[in-house]
Amino acid sequence: MSRLRHLPATATSWTSEADVVVVGAGAAGLSAALAAGLARRRVLVLVKGGLVSGSTPLAQGGLAAVSLAEDSVDAHVADTVVAGAGLTNETVAREVVGAAPDALRRLREWGAHFDDGPPGLEGGHSFRRITHAGGDASGAEVHRTLRVALERARVEVWRDTVALDALVDDDGRVVGLLAGRVARSAEGAPVGALEVGTIRARAVVLATGGLGQVYDTTTNPFDVTGDGLALAARAGAALTHVEFVQFHPTVVYQTGRRGVAPLVTEALRGAGAVIVDVHGDAVMAGRHPRADLAPRDVVAVEMRRRMGEGDGPSTHLWLDATRVGASRLAREFPTVSAACRAIGIDPATEPIPVAPGAHYACGGVRATLDGATTVPGLYAVGEVAATGLHGANRLASNSLTEALITGRRLGEWLGSGDAVAERPGPGAPPAPGRGVDPRARAPLTRAMSAHAGVLRERTGLESLSEDLDRLGVAGPGPLDLATVEATNLHAVATLVARAALVREESRGCHRRRDCPEPRAAWERPVVLRTSRDAREVGVEASP
Repeated sequence: MSRLRHLPATATSWTSEADVVVVGAGAAGLSAALAAGLARRRVLVLVKGGLVSGSTPLAQGGLAAVSLAEDSVDAHVADTVVAGAGLTNETVAREVVGAAPDALRRLREWGAHFDDGPPGLEGGHSFRRITHAGGDASGAEVHRTLRVALERARVEVWRDTVALDALVDDDGRVVGLLAGRVARSAEGAPVGALEVGTIRARAVVLATGGLGQVYDTTTNPFDVTGDGLALAARAGAALTHVEFVQFHPTVVYQTGRRGVAPLVTEALRGAGAVIVDVHGDAVMAGRHPRADLAPRDVVAVEMRRRMGEGDGPSTHLWLDATRVGASRLAREFPTVSAACRAIGIDPATEPIPVAPGAHYACGGVRATLDGATTVPGLYAVGEVAATGLHGANRLASNSLTEALITGRRLGEWLGSGDAVAERPGPGAPPAPGRGVDPRARAPLTRAMSAHAGVLRERTGLESLSEDLDRLGVAGPGPLDLATVEATNLHAVATLVARAALVREESRGCHRRRDCPEPRAAWERPVVLRTSRDAREVGVEASP
């Protein structure tokens, strides 16, 4: 049985109020906060760590938008739909793709410094349409630009504050948040109990990013623990496509290391780097018309297949970027070059050990392009949201563009007319539970990597579900951040395992060894919803 664990009960010691509370400060969250703040709403942004945290500042890929005369919106939409493997909503894709050039124009007007020269090429794209900044530091420049723009809006930022649960009134509307303030040591590590309080709000926006930390190896930073997805599930929101977790093919492999690993941007393969095996042979040659620039799910699966053939290490392959040249590596890929040098590798003269790592959640809280979820008062934008754009697999560099567009749309709507005019009434969080012991985090991520990674099968997913049911509960005592994150990771793992077990086929970045082909009957989403009372994860819709 798939059941969520709820957070332990805790006493509250403070209260606050805002028009709009945004949880998360990546591209989507800052865009929403900025637009609502400029419309003179009282906006409060909650950040679990510092303002420069989360996945956006680390994004090496750029922003996908049509700019060349030979390219077109139709071609960009077609590439998005192909990557989405039958589950992309074409209407949504057309809206996002059509708005992408304007999103880049707006960033430039706000002072973003993008690279000169022609746009780049990344996997799954039929034309050069990727705009970069600082070579492979695009996310950092987008985030800097939004932070500077935010200073012009009336937006309050609370650092070291974690959202715990939504407050829901008797009519099923979200009217605020239960949140906890995090105390930190001089070295920055979280210490002691959370100082818990309530925030009444007319709108709660989830912009918490993905769920990469539920796996042993990921490109996501340490604070990306699926908090928004878990919160939405406990609030009874509909979730969709959560089985589709994209594994980036080229994550730097280091023997014995787990947790956050450096990413090697796909643009490096666009510049001529090639994935090779122990013999130096090109792994993707003859496997796909676009070879190393095939969609990420295709490349990741082929890499896993090749790693299992036994004539080389089972843990990794290599990315040979020596043909790119030292000067171009230094100029266009400084982030990758620095990460490699930090572990003793010179990418100009030797291949980089790489393996697929958890990178992007294609699914999440079911939401419109305006951020509306199935729960009134609760909104979701960015990676935590499933708008229908990505379908079963995200096309490279579509996500930053989508985050900017959906965040701005939601913020403008929340800033207009009577969108958040009603004063919130009293609400309550879900019934408390016992949470998950923080010591269970390591076995949880190992089990997820073993059974819900690039390749899956029924027996492994069933074993995973049993492992999740057996994980220890949190001990007595005040609630701390470690317990919150372990409980949220348990929720995320439960949701992914449930959806992956239901979808008995292989499609996009969900691959089942026991069901290796796509099936026409499954060309529709699996929708999950959790009862706020029963806590059981139910399948609301499936083939």
